[in-house]
Amino acid sequence: MWRAVLAASLLYPTGHLPAYAGNTNLPDLGDESIAVISPAQERKLGEDLMRRSRRTLAFMNDPEINEYIQSLGQRLVSRSDNPQQDFRFFVINNPTINAFAVPGGFIGVHTGLILATQNEAELASVLAHETAHITQRHIPRLIAESQRTTLPAMAAILAGILLASSGHQGGEAAIALTSAAVAQKGINYTRSFEEEADRIGMQILAQSGFDPRAMPAFFEQMQNLNRLNDTSLPEFLRTHPVTTSRIADSRNRAEQFRVRQTPDSGDFQHVRAKIRALAPGNPEEIVRGFRENLAQGKYLNADAERYGYAMVLLRARQLATARAEIQKLVEQQPSRASYRILQAETEMTAENYKQALAIYADTYAKTPASAPLMHYYVSALLKTGKYRQAKDLLKTALQRRPEDPELYRMLAQAAGGTGATYEAHQAMAEHHYLSGNPHAAIEQLQLATRFAGDNFYLQSSLEARIAAIKEEIATYQKK
Repeated sequence: MWRAVLAASLLYPTGHLPAYAGNTNLPDLGDESIAVISPAQERKLGEDLMRRSRRTLAFMNDPEINEYIQSLGQRLVSRSDNPQQDFRFFVINNPTINAFAVPGGFIGVHTGLILATQNEAELASVLAHETAHITQRHIPRLIAESQRTTLPAMAAILAGILLASSGHQGGEAAIALTSAAVAQKGINYTRSFEEEADRIGMQILAQSGFDPRAMPAFFEQMQNLNRLNDTSLPEFLRTHPVTTSRIADSRNRAEQFRVRQTPDSGDFQHVRAKIRALAPGNPEEIVRGFRENLAQGKYLNADAERYGYAMVLLRARQLATARAEIQKLVEQQPSRASYRILQAETEMTAENYKQALAIYADTYAKTPASAPLMHYYVSALLKTGKYRQAKDLLKTALQRRPEDPELYRMLAQAAGGTGATYEAHQAMAEHHYLSGNPHAAIEQLQLATRFAGDNFYLQSSLEARIAAIKEEIATYQKK
């Protein structure tokens, strides 16, 4: 039953921004949800949904942005009631204000939401709310509750909530297809989850060193946005407005905690500047925007604004000006990896490869644990034909991040460059598999068998991997 229900709702946006009115007591389902879907099954389901969603969602592949959001998320998880649970935070390149939780500990946030937050505590409040949805096992509990009603009705409710929350038309119609009583039951249940996620999320926020007042402050910002832009908001914000009662409730809870004046981290402001610098549009216009902000003092962090300015200058191929701006930043903070990366990338764009690789080598020697630095350094090595060195670094990187499809793609290129054809096809297979394309993965594994020779171990390993992926395909089709 749980497979069929979840198949109807690929991802379950938890509606942390839209508020649901009313106060409903959350049923205590306890072990019932574990009987329906275990934590291990939930994680497996989440991994499957993540792979498949890569074919439809615009995942942000920027390693610095991803590293930041994962670091912030882990700071919150470490203060939750389940700090040992494996969480994966990721960014979707989408200008709308949204975030969502996927079964098994996966939490996505749109770039639009990161830019909409006024400070780091507000962003943390959203992630804390989503973290609470996972730690309180809201999705399995929703599935367990579905055992009390008909499967088609519950599937319709889930699909309707998904559509309404994601801004697509038809959400309310999908819910209306079920009986009024069952539909109302499903919506009320979701309200209960929102109330519990607000409460637990606020506790996580406070214990992580952030001011809990950031949560009602962000709700108020969303409410004001709703009032000012009623005709142009995403559908899910108009359908599920942030109510005065929810704001009041969260503010009353926040007042129970002591006030914390926690300044934004430099990484928060730098990531926001980078998102703006990489935004779609004419780079020349974006350059003018940054230049005007710097001239008029319209920024919260001067270094972050200059960083974004230098980045978009590079994007606009104004290399001389970009180089000068980056040099100012490096002189102020020579140990900041993001500045050195941008400096090296400027030289790569100018085809000063020797100088760029020297910058990377020097920075890597000082900060070998930086995942973003490793990623950019490897890309530069591949571009300059230094495949063996790139391959060695990638194997180290994959030990830390075995779920990253981009690392496997680069490993395939590096292995191919060194003549390791078998390894290249094997790595490319994992890239396709993690990117949600299992059929392409099987094709690459079958190609790899041609280069495994008479090695029994390699051939057996490939055959086992092919069989496992085929079994996953068959299982998914049965859902």
